Amino acid sequence: GRYDRGGQQHSITWGRANSHSSAVFGNVPSNVTAVLGHRARLPCQVKNLGLKDVSWIRQRDLHILTVGIFTYTSDDRFKVFHPPETEDWFLDIISVTFRDAGIYECQVSTSPKVSLPIHLTVLAVQEADILGPREVYIQHGSTISLHCEVQAGVEVVGPVRWLRGSSTLNYSSPRGGISMEVEKTPTMTTSKLYMTRAVKADSGNYTCAPMYALPDSVIVHVVNAGEESAAAVQSRMAVLRAGVGVVWACVGLVWITTVLAASLMSASPPT
Repeated sequence: GRYDRGGQQHSITWGRANSHSSAVFGNVPSNVTAVLGHRARLPCQVKNLGLKDVSWIRQRDLHILTVGIFTYTSDDRFKVFHPPETEDWFLDIISVTFRDAGIYECQVSTSPKVSLPIHLTVLAVQEADILGPREVYIQHGSTISLHCEVQAGVEVVGPVRWLRGSSTLNYSSPRGGISMEVEKTPTMTTSKLYMTRAVKADSGNYTCAPMYALPDSVIVHVVNAGEESAAAVQSRMAVLRAGVGVVWACVGLVWITTVLAASLMSASPPT
């Protein structure tokens, strides 16, 4: 295809260059997904580059963002990442926005120019959800089992950490007996935490913290036999008292509304 820029006409060959060209694009994903507010990294690999330049161009306005390792835009969120001694020329977009979504061209200054389009999708930040009640009662000696879901694929969610308080839990934690499982689908990431032989010291605030999603927390109580039912009843009573308070507030509001309406009617002059 051709386009005009600055009074000059440029010719671009779309897609991966064939083996007869001096520069050949490597196989990289043509679709990239990033999370709002985080970094997007668009891949481009060029073999047999020689003395040619690699540029990144934003398709929607044909703005030249970078040439080689240099940036040609006033938006300092755009940078090139070129690891030494490699054929990779990544375009990094820091703190990506919804407006950044679209097609970007990795272009090589051959004649005619060859260009590889990369499509960027920007998703809203998802929320983690630890399944079950907000307070969990576990008997001493049993296994703590927590399941956390995020409504997005793992490539969007990133790695998932589990914490008790501010301490990260993993296989090598001094406590021992900790295991984790991750289940991945294109639209769901599930992380499962297991801690065997629970003791009182395991009680506390547990957080599921994906790298690119909002965290969720629950409180775990490790109780002795016989304490569980009393603690659970106490928790339910607290919820019940809160519900009763809401009901009485609604009753009071209805009563006030009724009194005001009656007062207005009695104050109205006869017709």
